[in-house]
Amino acid sequence: MHEEAVMHGLKAKGLKKGSVSKSAAVTIGLAATAPAYSLTGALGYGASESGYQLPIVFLLSVIPMFFVALSYKHLTTSAPDSGTVFTWGTKAIGPRFGWFGGWALLLASILAGVAATQIIVNATAIIFNLEEMPAWFRFGVATSFIFITTYLTALGAEESSRTTMILTITQYGGLIILAAILFIRIMQGEAVSTAEPFSLEWLNPFAITSFNAFLNGFLVALFIFWGFDAALAMSEETDGSAEQAGRSGIIAMLITVVTYVVFSTAALAYAGIDVQDKSSLTFEGNIDSIITSLATDSIGANGALAAALIIAISAFSSTMSTIMPAARAALAMAIYRAIPRRFSSVNETTQTPKFATWTIGLMTLAIYITLNLISESIVKDTIHSVGIAVCTYYTIAALSCALYFHRTAFSHWHTALSQVILPIIAAAILIAVSIIQAWNMMDPTYGSSGSIAGVGAVFLIGVVTLLIGIPLMVLWNMREPKFFRGETLPLERAHMMPNHRNDNIAHPVKR
Repeated sequence: MHEEAVMHGLKAKGLKKGSVSKSAAVTIGLAATAPAYSLTGALGYGASESGYQLPIVFLLSVIPMFFVALSYKHLTTSAPDSGTVFTWGTKAIGPRFGWFGGWALLLASILAGVAATQIIVNATAIIFNLEEMPAWFRFGVATSFIFITTYLTALGAEESSRTTMILTITQYGGLIILAAILFIRIMQGEAVSTAEPFSLEWLNPFAITSFNAFLNGFLVALFIFWGFDAALAMSEETDGSAEQAGRSGIIAMLITVVTYVVFSTAALAYAGIDVQDKSSLTFEGNIDSIITSLATDSIGANGALAAALIIAISAFSSTMSTIMPAARAALAMAIYRAIPRRFSSVNETTQTPKFATWTIGLMTLAIYITLNLISESIVKDTIHSVGIAVCTYYTIAALSCALYFHRTAFSHWHTALSQVILPIIAAAILIAVSIIQAWNMMDPTYGSSGSIAGVGAVFLIGVVTLLIGIPLMVLWNMREPKFFRGETLPLERAHMMPNHRNDNIAHPVKR
């Protein structure tokens, strides 16, 4: 088996090795994808774009994400560093690319936390049967939610990963039960009258009606696979070897795609896509809350309550599993002097970056409250704005893999394919998707929050906040130039290093 080259000059960060089990690492990746609330928000729109071909669109859209997962696997094996894309981008491409990748990861995590907070608020309102939510209720629930998730995350990797595992198992259990109920209703002939029976044509890529139907469904589907990489930020704390830690992202990705394909097939066969039918996936009143509509229609009066609980658990576990990697990315950036050193502190008792964890949590709460005071619809649109940041740091990760291994990989066709060719394909697709998505987001009618000066608010949230990273990087470069001169984390490629897996203090070989 091919032996990965090991990155050198990486620093220990005081994190506790072995505090996260291999199974817990996989569940962290599963929790971050948040299947319950991802499906409830994306399934209806995906069905409206791709129709009954949505299952095959899900399968096709996972291909570039799987290529990215391969990049993460190889890079984690070579450098099991909590900084992930920040560290890899800095080593393989350069400090500015690495810094911007780290910024994109932090931004995506915070915006995802804001969106999850709104979902928790809505789910709590359903549980308490509130038709209207006063401001004190929204802010009270949001504050409680952020403080609880941040506190649990700061307890320690072992405790927080165990909590995430319990929540993830519960969430998947709810989805499996709902999918089983849908299949039983279908077999009993109790599906919605306008729904078409399942056909293998749903899995035929050539049956997709048009390129636009594929592209729009692809855009919807691509971003709901985001999150598998959360587990890999815990690689310094995961039990077992770096190679085993690297596999956790791929395993999480495969489980996620199976979940999405099976559930979307059940939903399509049960509810159909007739926009005139009040029970269909694409009906105006259902399209934003598919899990709720399916549960209510198939279970009865208690369906909405059951769906609210599943979605709340999904948002809860997702927030924990996005705070964890974000805090560890900030820890790594501070260790290598790319952001203020205060973020490099690790609590001696819990061996977790408590300061970074609480900073990420409180920033999420502050942004949620600020956006909510402006407009509740802006908060809802934060989930649509996350995609650009995600594409950015996934692109940097894929390019880092290709550049790091570009000279050593071609000794064998398998490594050439998985370490260089497929990551480059993934990067090209993600760059194209980012451009298309940014163009779509500029449309004033995109999302629900309208426009500012004729530019879609979703574009301003997603793209402008991402670009704010550039002046921040320039300012930090002026204050702390050592990182940007490559002194704290020097440039490195696989061919520049002696391939000794246990030599973690070696210096680059002079060329």
